[in-house]
Formats: sequence, structure tokens, C-alpha cells
Amino acid sequence: MKKRLMLATLPTALALALYGCGGGSSSDSSSTTAGIGGTGYVSSGTITGFGSVFVNGVEFETDSSSFDIEGVSGTQGDLAIGMVVKVNGSINADGITGTATSISYDDDIQGPVSGLTSLSPDQKSFTVLGTTVIADINTTSYDGTNFDFTTLANNNNVEVSGFYNASNQLIATRIELKDVTFDNTSEVELKGTITGLTGTAFTLNGVNIDASAAELSDLPNGLTEGAYVEAKGTYNGVDTIIASKVEGKDDSIEDTDEFEVEGYVSGYAGLADFKVNQIPVDASNATLSPPSLTLEDNMQVEAEGQVVNGTLIASELKLRSGEIKIKATVSAVDAANNTFTISPVSGQPAITVHVGTETEMENDLLDTDSFSVNDLNPATDFVEIEGYDNGDGNVFATEVKVKEVSDIVVQGVIEAGTGSGTTIKVLGVEFQISTPAETSFENTDGTSMIQTEFFNAVTLGQSVVKIEDKVTTNGTADTIEIESL
Repeated sequence: MKKRLMLATLPTALALALYGCGGGSSSDSSSTTAGIGGTGYVSSGTITGFGSVFVNGVEFETDSSSFDIEGVSGTQGDLAIGMVVKVNGSINADGITGTATSISYDDDIQGPVSGLTSLSPDQKSFTVLGTTVIADINTTSYDGTNFDFTTLANNNNVEVSGFYNASNQLIATRIELKDVTFDNTSEVELKGTITGLTGTAFTLNGVNIDASAAELSDLPNGLTEGAYVEAKGTYNGVDTIIASKVEGKDDSIEDTDEFEVEGYVSGYAGLADFKVNQIPVDASNATLSPPSLTLEDNMQVEAEGQVVNGTLIASELKLRSGEIKIKATVSAVDAANNTFTISPVSGQPAITVHVGTETEMENDLLDTDSFSVNDLNPATDFVEIEGYDNGDGNVFATEVKVKEVSDIVVQGVIEAGTGSGTTIKVLGVEFQISTPAETSFENTDGTSMIQTEFFNAVTLGQSVVKIEDKVTTNGTADTIEIESL
């Protein structure tokens, strides 16, 4: 296991509030909630830190909380970073601390990995029981002995927690290895809406279910067409789950005074009409963070407000992911202001990084469950950062990880550079260009370009590029790649 932090982050939210804590496949858009809501405060999101429990930027005191782990009473020790959970309780006036009365967790899917494909050096895709899962080297947490992004393999039996994007892909926030090698005794779990019911046979998301010997739970009318359920059992490796249990899942959403959810935007038709993890959202009067936020499908956000007649009337809408990525050594720390600086190129301006309670912080070199800005060591700690421009030219980090020293990386909007020039600037940092001796250029698909082609393709102040200073870090770009135009 490798999760350790302090400041909570956002990645994955309501999905779990729905479906009793799982993300819920967007292919079942009418069934993506799990009896969430009611009086009090409800927060649905990824666990990003411990000490107490951090979810959606709030530190919840858990001394009097109950814990439900996949329908079984548990303890805080059963929780892990990256789990998408639902928290019921109250929030204090400061907006960043609260008290949990209950915390519940239910994974999204469990089964064999197949079709494992590398999308990029940092991302892989695979399927589990017909569902496409996206794993990320940075934003996905991995649990299991000697199990991580690099060792993930076909025929692993894995449990996945996360949320679905607008393309119905499950963006994993946590993957746990259940069995190194899947076989016909390995347990699987699948959620979905019953279709094609004939006797005790039906399908969930295109997978056949044989429930002839299954225990039925929370299904007062038995198996019925259109019911949203979870099937648990074994898989024949071809097309059928032999269910040992089929459990009904509440897919309702109740009106709630205070509700917070994070996830991916889908069905965007304007600020007054979109969904986050299939929850309808009206953010027409919401405060946007950053103020320049322009919403679109597949953006990861956090929405907060009241649920009225099944719609979240958002008072706040915050970006929870970004295009900025940096790998470099910490140069200074200002714990009082929750900031630190990094200096990718000697002699160039440092980049200021802000963190908040929603920032996920991990130290991959230490086996701790609590980590903060104050624990960073200037001139020693090499960090990987993901975040966005918070509107003042600085970076707001959604994630900070202390890692082994590796290549310098700076990714962001290109600010300066020409087809015949000797420098390129991103995030205020200028790298030298040395062609053809050292610097190579790549298009979005990884194909090679010459310098003039590269600068003819990009737009200053708009296009996102990634600069890598590899092996011997000397301030000269070794690779410059277009990430988006």
C-alpha cells in the first residue's frame, strides 16, 4: 500500500454518494444515485488523507462515526486513500472541518483485468467485465503487495473505485489487487440495471447473470426488470457471473440542505444544465473557482450547494483537475501560507505552488498516513505536481507527491518561442532549445516534428506543451511535446 497524506483532494466524488458509494456506470444514467441526501450535511468524494478523514477538502472528525464497508460494519482502519466514500455528518463554520456520523464505502467493480493497453507513459486502459477503466500513474492509488501502475497486468483480479466520465469510462482513483491470477474461484462484483430478466437469469451491462442459487437482499419484490442491483459471485471467464448474492441498490436522491460532490461533468448544455456523476446540477448562480473557469464535458469538478427536487443548486463550483504538470525539486516552503516553490531551471524564476485542504499530498518514500506542506524538505524533496492556474499566475495543486528523483518536467500553456529561436517559455520558466543536437519535438500523437513545424502548429497563450529535461538536467529541453492545441 502506498497512500500517505494530509491535505485532502477531490478526485471522485458523488459517484459514491450515489449507488451507496460507488461511482455508478453512466450507462445506467437513471440509476446512478444511491439513496443519498436527507437532513444534515452529505459529502461524496475520494478519501485524500488521514489523521481524521479528509474528503472534498474537509477534515472530518470520526471519533463517533460508524463505518460501513461494502455492507459490513467496519472501522476507520478499513478505509484507504483513493476510496470514493459517502460521509454523513455536519460541517463547521470554517468550511474545512466537520464531524462525521457515518462513512460508507462500496467499490464500483471487481473482476479480471483484460485488454490492458498503454495510452501514454502515465496512463493505461483495460476492461473489467466489459467496463473500460483508466488507470493513471499519478492520480490512481494502488493497494496490494508489489502492486502498482507498472505491475498491473492482464488476468489480475482487481477492485476498482472511481468515477465515470462523459464517455462512460471509469476513471480509477483506487485499484486494489485481490488476486494476482484470476481463476474460477475469484470473487467478482458488478453493478447495473437488470435487463432481459427470464426467471433467475438476466444481464447487467451486457454480462449474463445466473442468480438461480443467489441470496437476494434488499429486493422486497424479488428480481424485477429495471431494478438497480449489485451481483456478487464467480465468473466463468467467458460471459456469465454465477451469482451468490444479488443486492438491491437504492438509486434515489433526496433533497439535502448541504451537499458536496465531485466528479466528471457530463451532458453539459450550459451552467444551468449539466451533471456531475449523473446528478443534475444548476450552477448558474454559483461562485466559480477559478473565476475564469469555462466548463465542458469530462472536466473534473466539485459542486456544493442544496439538493432541491433532485437537482443540486450549486453555490460553489470548483475545478478539481488541470493541465499543469511539474516534476522538480522543492526550493522553498512557506507553511504559514500553504505554499512552496520549485525551480526547474537554475537561474530562472521559481514557480509558486499553492495547496489547500482539497490537495492530495503523498510521500511515496515514507510509509506515513499524514503528510503536509510543512513536511516538505527544500533542496531535497523531488515532487510531482498536478494542478491548474488559479488565475493569478501561480499554480493551485490538486496533487503533490514526493517521489524518487527523475527527469525535470514542466507542462503548461506555451508563453513564448519561435520556429527559429533558441528558447521556449512555459509557466514563466525559460528552457534552452538546442537542435538538432539535443532538443526533439513531438506532435500530440508522438510523431516527430521539426522546430518550425512545431511552432507553426501551436498557438502562444493557448496550446499546452510538455517540456522534459532528461538525464543531465542542464536547463536545455530534451523533448518538447504538444499536449493539446
